[in-house]
Amino acid sequence: MNTGTVVLQTVTPRGTAIPYVPVNIRRYEPCDVSKRDLPEGASEVGNWDGVTDLTGQAVFEGMPVGCYRFGMVAPKGTDPVPEGMHTLFVESAGQTVSGRLRFQDPAPVPTCAAQTFVHDLNIEQRLRSATTQVRVCEELWAVVSWDVPGDSQRVVSRTSVGPWRDYVRFPHDTCWSKAKSDGAPDTLKKYFTAC
Repeated sequence: MNTGTVVLQTVTPRGTAIPYVPVNIRRYEPCDVSKRDLPEGASEVGNWDGVTDLTGQAVFEGMPVGCYRFGMVAPKGTDPVPEGMHTLFVESAGQTVSGRLRFQDPAPVPTCAAQTFVHDLNIEQRLRSATTQVRVCEELWAVVSWDVPGDSQRVVSRTSVGPWRDYVRFPHDTCWSKAKSDGAPDTLKKYFTAC
């Protein structure tokens, strides 16, 4: 079978990647790939789901030559650009085709996007369906919480190449001196005990 590759991108108009967005592609027939025509009455004959990575890309390989519509499920707290149906066409074997799903500017850098914390921290389901609030986010440290009953706030950290990890969950009794020696920036001092 003749196949190509489809790359879906989730970005802002200025090119900032929006990471960890659930995306989907649906193939339709009949269609005329050479005319790039996907009629309204075409039937869905295949579907694929994925999630964009930290760079805002999802790659689908082995996609049959044909006509496609693609879309997304915008994560809570994001602001997608309201656009109509998105179509793309894989016209020949070996071809790579790109599709863009856009979000409004300004957007946080990908490592500080709310959905990055949800992805990296592997949080429980009740938090996954709640709105993530990023109170502070610096290159390697952040304070996040979720809009749920009780105290869900936590300080998280990461290495320059690694995912976010819990540093402390609230309530806690970690001293500022320990957090400072572990590399916490001064902007987080108020989240720790002075001891």
